[in-house]
Amino acid sequence: MGFAAGAWQTLSAVERGAIEQASGSKFRAAAAFYPPCLGFKGIMTVPTLILIGERDDFAGVDACRKMAAGEDDIGISRQKGEGAPVRLITYPEAYFGFDLSTLTTAIWYRGHRVEFNKSATDQSSEALREFLNSTVGPVANQ
Repeated sequence: MGFAAGAWQTLSAVERGAIEQASGSKFRAAAAFYPPCLGFKGIMTVPTLILIGERDDFAGVDACRKMAAGEDDIGISRQKGEGAPVRLITYPEAYFGFDLSTLTTAIWYRGHRVEFNKSATDQSSEALREFLNSTVGPVANQ
């Protein structure tokens, strides 16, 4: 699991390719919160969950939509059924960093809005729990 740039690393670790193949240890699932999806083909080796705000113009929700739909940056689609499933969940009123509870007042970072969204945070926590329960086994409620 990763957030922002860490989410990019998460996707890199499980997308079929040199990085995934070089890893001695393999993952059973991957979850990425507001990752920059640009450059990924979406041919994942494990079930993958992407959680991003609909208003996130920093990480780029459109690139994540394309990746989840099986298209790369230049519009070439992957073969149907190729790779493990990629599930994309977007949160309509959420921006980049929607789970950062210290940002109750929006800030602008490099020209992009970053803001906490309690509803998106709560929904994403539940979505993550359900995803992990269905892919790797029960996750204890905390």
